[in-house]
Amino acid sequence: MKDFMIKVKGYYDSLASCGKVISEHAHVTAILNGFSLKYESVITVIIASQLPSSVQTITIMFFNVEARMQSTVVEIPSSAIMITHQQIASVVDNNSIPTYRPTLSSSRG
Repeated sequence: MKDFMIKVKGYYDSLASCGKVISEHAHVTAILNGFSLKYESVITVIIASQLPSSVQTITIMFFNVEARMQSTVVEIPSSAIMITHQQIASVVDNNSIPTYRPTLSSSRG
């Protein structure tokens, strides 16, 4: 993301040095159009906002989202996702609604 933002800023600066000043709105639009669907929720929030967004504001937003995406990788212990064939068969045979049953563990996550 950082490389992309630097590239767009470079284009913006090059155009400005040639006398072609790009509006803040056009700069923001160019940035938003360059992101993948991975950031669609952030783009939607920015577009839906009643207030115009600055390049600085959306840059901070995207860096924060990217940092959050990288830090939310969660490791799930294998014991928490184990299901035996017997448990599955009893749910299927009884046509019951499965319920959440946490594993009892002495460690906290």
